[in-house]
Amino acid sequence: MRLAVLIFALVFAAPAAAQVKPDIRPGDEPAYEDVPLTPRVDRDRVIPDLAYVLGELHYLAFACEGNHSQAWRNQMQELLDLEAPASGYWRERLIDNFNNGFRDQQRYRLTCGAQVEAERRELASRGRQLSDALLEPLLAEDDG
Repeated sequence: MRLAVLIFALVFAAPAAAQVKPDIRPGDEPAYEDVPLTPRVDRDRVIPDLAYVLGELHYLAFACEGNHSQAWRNQMQELLDLEAPASGYWRERLIDNFNNGFRDQQRYRLTCGAQVEAERRELASRGRQLSDALLEPLLAEDDG
């Protein structure tokens, strides 16, 4: 149930994505693949991708709203509590992806403004895709 709460929080976090990221050079941005919405979702790929996106969103909120903005970090903590409550490789992998997302945004986003807001919408949309991919099999089980 807590996973569903996290998924729905990401789904309703922001509107649809913007198209352009003008201050990131081609080849510097992470390459996202479309996430298939099927019952056979690869959780070993989707959950770390979600952690990365949460890290990116956390940096943008931290940089533009101040260090009091901890909503995305709190979402990451909830993801860890649900998916990797014990220390070990899986937990470290998720934390590393979150930190890498934070650092990647930190390298390329030096100012706040309309471009950052567009980036936030795009990242929230990506988080929604990942969440939907995780949620689809759970909904299919409920229907079956």
